Amino acid sequence: MGPVSGWLWLAGAGVAVAGRLLPDAPSGHDGWFWGLVALTVVYAVGCISRVIPWERASLTGHAIAVCALQPLVGAALFLTGGADAYMGPVLVLPMLYVAYFFPPRYAWPLAAIEIATYASPLVTTPDGAQHQLLGRTLAYAVAYLGLVATIQFLKRRLVRAERHQHHIARVDPLTGLANRRAFDEALAHALSTGERFTLLLADVDAFKQINDRFGHTTGDRVLRELAAHTSAVVRSGDCLARIGGDELALVAPGAGADTAPRLVEALREVGAKVDAGDGPVALTVSYAVAPQDGTDRFTLMRAVDRDLHALKDARLST
Repeated sequence: MGPVSGWLWLAGAGVAVAGRLLPDAPSGHDGWFWGLVALTVVYAVGCISRVIPWERASLTGHAIAVCALQPLVGAALFLTGGADAYMGPVLVLPMLYVAYFFPPRYAWPLAAIEIATYASPLVTTPDGAQHQLLGRTLAYAVAYLGLVATIQFLKRRLVRAERHQHHIARVDPLTGLANRRAFDEALAHALSTGERFTLLLADVDAFKQINDRFGHTTGDRVLRELAAHTSAVVRSGDCLARIGGDELALVAPGAGADTAPRLVEALREVGAKVDAGDGPVALTVSYAVAPQDGTDRFTLMRAVDRDLHALKDARLST
């Protein structure tokens, strides 16, 4: 918000100077005018260069700043013609700024304050000339309120669409679990913390035979039920994902070697709750613990894959 605000203030200063240099431009109060221009340019450059650290300020802080700067806007209107100020149309810039960057609880009060600022030349306008300014103020108010309402409506739609896109990009459509992308992000985040966590892989035994014997509808049902039951036994902060056809993966932050066997057993017990068509589902589950078994994705995935295949081979040989 800071750099955007800076560019808007710089644009306003440019319009003020250009208008002052035009023929028949309002004159007088030269010292105040050029001092205000200089102050505006310094402030704008401070925002653009981030010398003024607006990115660290809260939304309330930004709203307070908008209010605090209104006297400068009022002074600019007075120095550029008062009721006939050529700076009046430039106030569309703060109108857009407030409407876009602030949520409704700030945007509407700020809109009222800026409309009052636009009407401020009424204080210095003779009674006979006030009717024109009153008409323009009314038009400005209607335009401002309509713009705020429109932009707020469009923002809500965009935010909802963005959240929906974010959701579908990270959720497996069949099971509702996290997908491979979300799993990769969770694993990368767990590794970046340097803290311990457990990585588990669970694979449905003979899943191809389930599909071949009972059809893919049964196979899909098995995966959905496994996902539902497994979600019920993991913590809310864990990432449970479907990363392959019948492969589930779990990233469990904070879980160490003492906790991992209990997680393995819990996942195996989940299979007993799901009917594969001719009996309960059997799951093969393996795990690796960071940082003991590895401190990077490749090492951990290789360790857990190796153990998973070793367990499957041992089960087939018995």
